[in-house]
This record gives sequence, structure tokens and C-alpha cells, in this order.
Amino acid sequence: MTMYRGLAKAKGAGFILWHARHMVYHVLIGLMWAWFLRERWGEFNPLWIWTAVAGSILPDVDHFFYFFGSGKQDQYTRNIVDFLKRRQWRSVVVFIENGHKNNTNLSFHNIYITGIFLVGSWLSSFVDWEVGVIVFGAVVSHYLFDMFDDFVQLGTLNANWKRWGRGRRGYT
Repeated sequence: MTMYRGLAKAKGAGFILWHARHMVYHVLIGLMWAWFLRERWGEFNPLWIWTAVAGSILPDVDHFFYFFGSGKQDQYTRNIVDFLKRRQWRSVVVFIENGHKNNTNLSFHNIYITGIFLVGSWLSSFVDWEVGVIVFGAVVSHYLFDMFDDFVQLGTLNANWKRWGRGRRGYT
């Protein structure tokens, strides 16, 4: 019985990791950014790896702001809470995987914020602030990947990217 439960948990973890691979892509892109900078600067610092990984997942804090703040009454959030209350881990992961592209109410996933971080990375390079170049560049890479992913999955950019701040209330 114990071996079966252990196997079931391992299979469940594999299922969740597969359906949460979008975040793994962000981490890998952050690592590629760190590698690019290592080649460009001709030196290596292990801290840059962790900084790039942190910068590449930092933009998804926006989802938590939505989930616990402005969107906590939306149907999308209520569905997630319902899955979590019923401990349906697989269902919640698949629901988020399939539904997060339709969440057009995120405040910071837009081209303006992307531009601000791009300028921040560029300015950081002028003052030789390596951490700024790494973090801001990793954030930009996150947003660029999300835009590319929108084109692949939706055929167009999510409405989020074309405006400043939050959109109208509700899950579309």
C-alpha cells in the first residue's frame, strides 16, 4: 500500500510539472539570459544565475495580485479557490493552464511595463549595474515569451498587452 501511494504521488507530481511547464520555460529563458550575459561580459558569477531566474519569474507576481486583490471575486478566481478547497490539485493546474491566457485583467502584463523594464535594463548597462541588467532583462524576456505564447495559443496578443493598468472587471 505504501509503495503504491508513493508511486501515485510521483505520477501526480509529474502530471503537475508537465502542466505547469510554462513556468519552467520562463526559468529556462532566464538561464539563457544569464548565459548570454556571461558570454557578453566574459566573466561568470553564480549569483547571476539565481538573479536571472528570480527576474524571469518575478512578473508572475501579477497573477497573485489579481488572485488576492482586484480579481478575488471574479469567476476565474472562484473556480480556482473551489478546486483548492476540494484538494483537486490536478484539476486546478489544468484549469490554470487552459484559462490563464483568457485572464485579461492583469495590471503589469502590458507593453508599457515591458518598455519600462527594457529601458531600465538599457540604463543599467550604462552605469555598469549588473544586477539591474540581469533582473530587468530577465523580466523583459518573461514578457516577450508571454507575448510569443499568446500568438501561438490565441493567434493574437491578449488584450492585456495593449493597455495600461487593469481592464474591465470579470473573467472573459
